[in-house]
Amino acid sequence: MNIEKRRFVKKLLRNITAKGYRLIILIDEFDNAKDIFKLQDFQFLREISYNLETKIGIVTISRKTIQELEPDNGSLSNFYQIFDELRLKLFTNDDLSLYWERLKNLGLKVSDNYIDNLIFYSGKHPFLLDLINYSIFNKIEQTEINLDEVFNSTLEDLKLKLFNEYESILKLMNQENLDNKLIQMIIGPVYDITQRDVEKLLKYSLVKSKPDESFECFAKFFEEYLSIKSNEVDVWPLFSNFENKMRNIIRQGLIELYGEDWVKKYSKKTVIQELELARNENKKAFGDRASEDLINYTYPRHFYDGFITANWDWYKKILKKDKGDWKPVFSHLAKIRNPLAHNNPNFLSEADKNIATGYCQEILNLIIKWKESANPFNSP
Repeated sequence: MNIEKRRFVKKLLRNITAKGYRLIILIDEFDNAKDIFKLQDFQFLREISYNLETKIGIVTISRKTIQELEPDNGSLSNFYQIFDELRLKLFTNDDLSLYWERLKNLGLKVSDNYIDNLIFYSGKHPFLLDLINYSIFNKIEQTEINLDEVFNSTLEDLKLKLFNEYESILKLMNQENLDNKLIQMIIGPVYDITQRDVEKLLKYSLVKSKPDESFECFAKFFEEYLSIKSNEVDVWPLFSNFENKMRNIIRQGLIELYGEDWVKKYSKKTVIQELELARNENKKAFGDRASEDLINYTYPRHFYDGFITANWDWYKKILKKDKGDWKPVFSHLAKIRNPLAHNNPNFLSEADKNIATGYCQEILNLIIKWKESANPFNSP
């Protein structure tokens, strides 16, 4: 908004205020403000809502907080600071009691079994509760009908509707980079979730804490859906990236420790012989296209026993923890490598794949952090 338009708006608001009125502006879908408003626009909104001559009320509706949407400028007063935050959440137990009481007042016979079935699929989510009940009630013509029977006969159609709504929830979480964090919290494995991520998901009421300090979803069926989604993840691209990054790290370590001619100086001759044999076999098969670099023939079973253990003092600055902590990690990755590489993931359990995903991501994150600390001006 240019200066002339701002002056006109201020004049209009001063006239409204002078006549004893106070304007309240409701802005829906305020998430789009980050693509429309500039820093000066946020400052202008703050001014006209704070100044006694133009004081207006502003109500914004958005998924993200205004603090997340507003451009950061430490030298200026922020727009978000003048707001109180009210988050929409799931029904409380009292809300739920009132909800069912109103339905019963319509003459519908709502059994405890019906309520339990509904909560399994919707939890205390107001929209999902209405979605299911609307589908059920549209199929009945009298109040005396057995709702449990209608629920069971409608269940398959309901599942499709619920899957669509669950997918919408995950798409919204994806915009916040929280979809993968949600799966980590509920299904696992946990590898890069932060306390801030946890707090956000708790605020959205998508998860709730349990007495044993673990977490569960707002609905058991949504939890099952997350399990399905986690199984759809293709582990191999991540695994391949992990291998390439580890080879680069091993190559860098060997050159720093032993120089470019590291092959002649390296103490573990059996490892060198095995890698040379693999290179020779590839040369026979592929000729000049085969790589001369021995590191390109390393796999997870070589990473730990062949290189990390022999030079732990160099690798510990990257991998952290104790050397022994990494033995089961690389053993597991070595175990699942062949089935993944040969497109036989069905040979592996979902637990094996989930654990491997967590291990690969953990190591990749450690490599990224190490590179950033070594040169903060360059990305990994």
